[in-house]
Amino acid sequence: MAQIPNWLISALTCSLLYGLWGFFSKLATKSIDYKTAFIYEAIGAIVTTALILFSSKNLSFQGNIAGIVFALLVGVCGTVASLVFLKAIESGPIVSTISITSLYPVVTVFLSYFFLKEAITIPQTIALVLAIIAVILSSY
Repeated sequence: MAQIPNWLISALTCSLLYGLWGFFSKLATKSIDYKTAFIYEAIGAIVTTALILFSSKNLSFQGNIAGIVFALLVGVCGTVASLVFLKAIESGPIVSTISITSLYPVVTVFLSYFFLKEAITIPQTIALVLAIIAVILSSY
C-alpha cells in the first residue's frame, strides 16, 4: 500500500479548511456586515494563534531579517486579502467570488517562475490555463 506523503495530507487539510473558511464567510456576511465579520475573524485568528503558541514546544523567535520581513508580509497580505474577500462575498454570489479568488495560485506560480526560477512544466501550464477557463465559466 502506497504511503500518502505528509505534505499531501497537509495540503488536503488546508484545502478543506479554506473551503470551510469561504463557506463560513458567506454565512457571517449574511448576518453581519463585512467589517464586523472581519473583526470577529481577527479575534478568532488571535485566539487560535495564542493556543498554537502556548501549546508549542521549542518555540523560537530567531531568524534572519529577510525571513522575518517576508513572514510579516504574509500576515499583512493575508489580513488585507481576508478583508477584501469578506467585502466581495458580502454582496457577491459565493460561486463567482470563491472561483475568482481561488485563482491566487496563478499569481504564486508566475512569481515563483520569474523570481525564484522554479520550472513550470507543460502539464502544469495546461492546468493553470484550464483553471482560468474554469473560473471564467463558473462566473456566469
